[in-house]
Amino acid sequence: MKYWGKEEEEAIINFNMTDDIEDKHVIYYKIIQPAFKQLVENIYYTFNFNRTLYDFNAIQHEAITHLYEKLAKYDVTRNKKSYSYFGTIVKNWLIQQSNSYKKRVFIDEDNNDLIVSDLSLGFYEDKIVEENNCFFIDLLKDEFIDQVHCNSNLNNDDKKVLGIIIELLNSYDKVYVGNKKQLYVYIREATDLPSRKITKSINKIKDIYGFIKKDFVDI
Repeated sequence: MKYWGKEEEEAIINFNMTDDIEDKHVIYYKIIQPAFKQLVENIYYTFNFNRTLYDFNAIQHEAITHLYEKLAKYDVTRNKKSYSYFGTIVKNWLIQQSNSYKKRVFIDEDNNDLIVSDLSLGFYEDKIVEENNCFFIDLLKDEFIDQVHCNSNLNNDDKKVLGIIIELLNSYDKVYVGNKKQLYVYIREATDLPSRKITKSINKIKDIYGFIKKDFVDI
């Protein structure tokens, strides 16, 4: 990410490590805030939130305020890049705002009639689940890619297995893996690794997945 690289990652860490108010002010307004602005804009348009949330300037301002409130919660020891962490926060916040907007009842100024966007509660809830699943899968891919590059606890076998899982996530809507056995067969054929090594790698990846899912739910 050109607007979020090493300098921005270090700025987040330095912001949280210093107790000097002036230093925090300089770090935030010089480095962090511009990155936050670009992050919000990219996610807003990439995931088509402009279809339901029309006032971008107001949305951007509120989203950045929300991100600022979450700054102190970033934990660098979790082997998670701040870009992914704050990207998740923005996505979840925009989903909440979008869902809230869709629930609203408003008045047609011409006919003075009450209008409800989705009369079917079941349809509305299914749509929310589908949207959240898509966002989580996109997040999972980004997080797993980060793990391949920056997690020193993963050996070459682990990275091979994780690479196959990332490929599956890229084609999740086309490739159906319905159970654990199918997953093992798919990974074994793709990597030539024995089952015991696949099992060890899968267990490591499950732990990483648990942290990612918890962050997604809690943020």
